[in-house]
Amino acid sequence: MEYTVKKSKAGRIGYRITGAVFLVLGILGVLLAIRVPSMKFLVIAVAAVAAFYGVYLLKASFRQQAYDITYEFTEEHIKLILHNGERLLPYDEVSRVQWVEPSPDIDYVMIQIQSGKQQYVLHFTGKRAYAEKIYSYLLARVPEIG
Repeated sequence: MEYTVKKSKAGRIGYRITGAVFLVLGILGVLLAIRVPSMKFLVIAVAAVAAFYGVYLLKASFRQQAYDITYEFTEEHIKLILHNGERLLPYDEVSRVQWVEPSPDIDYVMIQIQSGKQQYVLHFTGKRAYAEKIYSYLLARVPEIG
């Protein structure tokens, strides 16, 4: 079985541009605070928060989950085909598999796969039967937790 989660390139670019803007604003704020002595602490604090938020957005735009991921479900492991290579995720390393249905009125479900600190989300719009097939396949292979 195979499933691909598509991610938007425009979303990554938007994160990077917004992060760069916040980072530049933070740096400019610190430079401004050096030249203007009134309210120096407040300006530096706001500038530091803006700069850290910019760094966070830039870092988030490069994470694994920001790119397309193809999941191949085999008997022994889940093969993740990423933008920069492949990763094998054995079923005994999976700590949680969860079915999420935000609203019964819409045809949208998610499967969350937790492995250590990594969380992979497979979202299905209009493919409920295929999602149920993958979920039951995972439950049959992931060892019981707790």
